[in-house]
Amino acid sequence: MRCALITGASGGIGAAVCDMLADCGFSLAMAYNKNKKAAQSMLDKYQKNGTNCIAVAADLSADDGADRLIDGLKGFPRVDTLINCAGTAYFSMLCDTDEKEIKRVMNINFYSPLRLIKHLSKGMTERGFGRIVNITSMWALVGASCESVYSASKAALEGLSKSLAKELGASGITVNCVAPGLIDTEMNRGLTVRAIADIVEQTPLGRIGTPQDVAKAVRLLTEEECFITGETINVSGGLVI
Repeated sequence: MRCALITGASGGIGAAVCDMLADCGFSLAMAYNKNKKAAQSMLDKYQKNGTNCIAVAADLSADDGADRLIDGLKGFPRVDTLINCAGTAYFSMLCDTDEKEIKRVMNINFYSPLRLIKHLSKGMTERGFGRIVNITSMWALVGASCESVYSASKAALEGLSKSLAKELGASGITVNCVAPGLIDTEMNRGLTVRAIADIVEQTPLGRIGTPQDVAKAVRLLTEEECFITGETINVSGGLVI
């Protein structure tokens, strides 16, 4: 049976990915930070439907967050699929950005995924199979004013993914990214109606995306027959081309 670790599982995109993989028969290790209620609700739902799953609390902004998450997987089936959904944004001019915020964003968006891949890829290499999907952002592709640290953290994750695709390909491991555009998630709920309308107007498909739109792209990249590696699937409705 396939076994996936999904970080940021209680968030909009993470939860949609969990739903998609549960429907495909995966065992799920769901990592969350503070939203224990949502994680427990997901756990109850999946277990009721016969899915083998656990929920693990992990603060990936901490230097040892990834290590604590790995410790929480002990006794669970070995992970062959890693989906790094956990992410955080920060809006500020760089000159006004506190060093603690820079570290927090980089830990969640880059260093923790790196550490998880470093640990879990060993087992994948031994088994000769693995699927790694990193959720990045359209801003990793083109950059965003006043979101320089966020853009840089996601761009770093894309660069890492391309290098690892070459490094791990011979071991049967694919490494890819999915770069969402504006998605209807909690992270974007702070945008004004006018700001959303402006983005929709610039989007060829004429709407914002849903977490399910992103999950479908992730599912493609987790297939056993997947012949895609080192790529970024841009799920932005054509906003970034």
